[in-house]
Amino acid sequence: MPTTLRIALLAGILALAANLAVIGFIHWQTHDQAVSALSRQVEEQSAVLTDVYRSSGGAGLQRVMRDSAEDPQVAAAILAPTGKPVAGNVAALSTPMLPLKDGYRSVLLRLNGEATPREAAVVLHRIGGGRWLLSGRTVPEGLSLRQTLERSLGVAIALSVLLGLLCGLIIGKYVDRRVSDVVAVADRISGGDMSQRVPLTGGSDAFDRLARRINQMLDRIGTLMSELRMLTDSLAHDLRSPVGRLRAAADAAISADDADEREQRLGDVIKQADSLMRILTTALEIGRSEALTSRNQFSWFDPVELAAELTEMYEPVAEEAGLAMRFDAHPPALPLFGHRQLLAQALSNLIENALKYGRSGGEVAVQVRHDEAVVKIAVADRGPGIAPEQRQEARRRFGRLDESRSAEGAGLGLALVEAIAHLHEGELVLEDNDPGLVACICLPASARI
Repeated sequence: MPTTLRIALLAGILALAANLAVIGFIHWQTHDQAVSALSRQVEEQSAVLTDVYRSSGGAGLQRVMRDSAEDPQVAAAILAPTGKPVAGNVAALSTPMLPLKDGYRSVLLRLNGEATPREAAVVLHRIGGGRWLLSGRTVPEGLSLRQTLERSLGVAIALSVLLGLLCGLIIGKYVDRRVSDVVAVADRISGGDMSQRVPLTGGSDAFDRLARRINQMLDRIGTLMSELRMLTDSLAHDLRSPVGRLRAAADAAISADDADEREQRLGDVIKQADSLMRILTTALEIGRSEALTSRNQFSWFDPVELAAELTEMYEPVAEEAGLAMRFDAHPPALPLFGHRQLLAQALSNLIENALKYGRSGGEVAVQVRHDEAVVKIAVADRGPGIAPEQRQEARRRFGRLDESRSAEGAGLGLALVEAIAHLHEGELVLEDNDPGLVACICLPASARI
């Protein structure tokens, strides 16, 4: 069964159930007791008049009927075989009575001296000469209103079911159209057209919210696919140099004449192989960090202690490069919840970049700062820095700011730092040091990921 028809039937059934519930409630609350009491009064009154007729005849019956007429709620009359009142306080019957039958019924009648018909509950009994005795009581206004309401609701049931079906069809068409938009976009994307997006109506209903989430997901998928293509191209391009150097070193080792030269050439082979392994390991670690697979190894540690250890470890390297290392941690940072080994690797990458590009005789500063929200671990140098328009390229995997690809390194250092910061729900910020560069890893201070 089509979804549109199902929604229409459901709307019709709900409308029917709602109206039945309303009628049932009214009937249960008011109808039974009031109607039972009225029926009992009418039956008793009819029995009294019948007994009078049997004992006193028509003259006595008419006398009692005249006395009863003083009660404005009493209706008593003698009807001709045609159903026309010939005696009593009933002027006319608005409800057709033919054929006349014994028993209880509801009719519309007009009493003597009144212009408007009133609803009454009456009992008919056959008496002599083909005539009929009508005895009853007019229905109280409240009960009459309730009975009219019940009859009206009976008509409303049919109308509400029809309107429910119509509304259901309209809603079903709307839902089907919105879902069809999503399906059409999914079909075109399955065909390879990643530029397609689910159309929005500009509202804030559930379909628009769903469409926005789908579009955001498609944007993210498109970005990842672009990055994957770029990574594949860059990996193929950047691995050619280390693989070429590895092959050249292996050829030189094979061609070496004496043992000392061959041993030296084999050392070069191992060195180039290690360089290639570092590139592949770094690329793998970036993927793992972006996939958040290392969060199960998080623990509490002191970032000040970590930064101090790395500063001390790199001081001899800085002295050989003619640079001074300085450690600054004021005020002391709070304990940080994260992956200590990966953050150590990220900070090491920043320090190595600062030692590589910092000017001879300058200074490399390792800093730890914190406030209530963020812990900042930064490395500042006095080198040439990175122009603002080139910083995004420097973060990219295999991003190289130098035009030559022959130099060592694969442009993965800052990409790995950014991936590790992302793993900790932080970010890598690159700023000017006037002159030089400040590379800062900003992490949430209270994150328990």
